[in-house]
Amino acid sequence: MERDERRLAAWQRLLLFVAVSLATRWLSLIVDVIDLDESAHIVGSWEMMRGRLLYAEFVNNKPPLLYIYYAAAQLLFGRSLFAVHLVTALVTVPLTAFAVSAFFHHRREGLVGGLLFLVYSAAFIGHDMLASNTEILMILPASWALVLLRDEQDALALWRSGAAGLLIGLAFLLRYQAATWGLALALAIVVAGAVRQDVRRCAWSIAALGTGFCVPLLATWGWFASRGAGDALLYWTIGNNLHYTSNPISMREAAERALSYFLPFLIVTGPLWWGAWRSWAGEWRSYRALLVTVLILISIPPTLLGLRFYPHYFIQLYVPLAVAAAPWASVALRAPVGRQGRILVGWSTAVLVGFTIANAVLYLTSNRVYRERDPVFGRIAHVLRQDPCYPSGTLFVWGYAPIIYYYADMPAASRFVVMAQSRLTGYVSGNLEAVRRGHDSEEQVVEAHWDWLMDDLERNAATFIVDTAPAGIYRWNHYPIERYPRLQSYIDQGFDLAGEVDRVRIFRRRGCTR
Repeated sequence: MERDERRLAAWQRLLLFVAVSLATRWLSLIVDVIDLDESAHIVGSWEMMRGRLLYAEFVNNKPPLLYIYYAAAQLLFGRSLFAVHLVTALVTVPLTAFAVSAFFHHRREGLVGGLLFLVYSAAFIGHDMLASNTEILMILPASWALVLLRDEQDALALWRSGAAGLLIGLAFLLRYQAATWGLALALAIVVAGAVRQDVRRCAWSIAALGTGFCVPLLATWGWFASRGAGDALLYWTIGNNLHYTSNPISMREAAERALSYFLPFLIVTGPLWWGAWRSWAGEWRSYRALLVTVLILISIPPTLLGLRFYPHYFIQLYVPLAVAAAPWASVALRAPVGRQGRILVGWSTAVLVGFTIANAVLYLTSNRVYRERDPVFGRIAHVLRQDPCYPSGTLFVWGYAPIIYYYADMPAASRFVVMAQSRLTGYVSGNLEAVRRGHDSEEQVVEAHWDWLMDDLERNAATFIVDTAPAGIYRWNHYPIERYPRLQSYIDQGFDLAGEVDRVRIFRRRGCTR
């Protein structure tokens, strides 16, 4: 009977987390495109569902499970970003909070920790926190890997270590930074082995963790290699990623981005940092305290990659911070609630309500802050859909605007949908100095990619080429087509200007109507 009651209580807690997740992420169910990257992800899933091979016929630096997640969500709830947002708010985020609760065996600390995660993971810049980007997806399997090794005796159980490694491997296939959590878990196993003076068991557990981690990675590479895309997988997800991360950014720009994003993040999450310190200060030698402390510390370097300080990089910190702060917060919120408890409730409510209102205002009343809300994209799609060549047409967009593919819902004429990762120009996301230099910053251009582009356009008989450069969308005015003779010549020889929408030019292949 007691076991059934605990099971019922766990289900009730999960339903509570679902309700809180929907209540804090409702904006993502109203706004179609929260972040530009989402439009790239869903177009990638569409290309995959059309039978095209990732990294050979659609390229980006994101891992493959991301596109499978997007495709699965659409199979459940329909072909749109709403389906992806719904699955994220209804399943992914609540199950992550449930993992925080499970870390504490669903005791009171688990309830408080899960709620802290739900509140603070939504109480920041909605453009990053509410989007279904890789970080929020990655922490679901990574959090359950943490649960598997939550206790000292668990760390030396071979099946648990192997399963934890498998989950970290799956998380890695959503976002590479998950590998850092694998290092934290490996250290936890070493600590457990040292405490119990069982070197042999420790070695076997480390081996099980590593084996579990490698299984999904090797299976993924084997699948792509069997289709002749093994090298492409490694090139775009590893090589191109390393190039993107190492692309130099000026210290001035890095400092500006740190002050704009990282410092506010630290201020908003201040109670979590304080709670983490208070929770573990007196017992930092314990297994759990060491595990969570290392997890926090090892999650900081990924937030600094490339010194771009994108807020969605910070999502990795929310789970370990919520876990670390939960014991202190649980005590602070016991009746009668004292001063620290009132401060925690007041601050948490203020930041959640404040950012919810601010995000709603920015998305629902203006298109000046977030370009994703610019109606120009819908108008371009409307013109394309009304064209007689649309039904069997293919599309190529010159510019960083995968959102046009999304609204137009046309097959891509080239693998380069995500132009920011194409290395056809000097454009680098998050590096404004390089973008402002425009054509003068093109030392990173790979000529072979231009060969691939021109071959794609011809092989797929590109029907429409949309040029966003004249409109300066996402600063693409620094890369006008006129500076790229191969593409300009291709358009001159086979395309006519079919229309213009807010300075965005639409070229149509001659004779396509016949």
